[in-house]
Amino acid sequence: MPRTKREGIFYGVIMAFTMSIFMNLFNTFSHAGISIESLKKALLLQPVIFAIVMIVEGVAISKIAQKAAKRLVHEKDSPKSHALARSLCMVTGMSITMSLIGLAMTGTQLFDFPVRFASSWPVNFCVAFWWQFLAAGPIARASLKMLRTYKPERVMLESE
Repeated sequence: MPRTKREGIFYGVIMAFTMSIFMNLFNTFSHAGISIESLKKALLLQPVIFAIVMIVEGVAISKIAQKAAKRLVHEKDSPKSHALARSLCMVTGMSITMSLIGLAMTGTQLFDFPVRFASSWPVNFCVAFWWQFLAAGPIARASLKMLRTYKPERVMLESE
């Protein structure tokens, strides 16, 4: 897990990118089918979706998720329990928010919103939770580990 502000930003960007690209592709392919045209559409939207994810996560969801996670675990609980609680709260908040934003971006009519949300959010939550747990989290942690071991050539020459 991140130890410094710089590592926290790096970890957050990697996590946001891996989550946003996967969920973008998942939802695009689910609604429009798997095709080159769907892939083009998803990739075209990815910078916008990534920016939205970074803003929503940074401004609101991470703070709310941290407070909620603290209510789920106690200080004496294991670090894995704390990580699971944070992940659960973060995925819950982001999946709710991004499901609402996704419905708005697709032009869902107001009277269709409740039914469409009730059918899309549970799927998005399940997919996002397992993707975060099985892929995005490990990718972000491995990237953080690589960042910590990376030494630019300039630094390596100075230390010799």
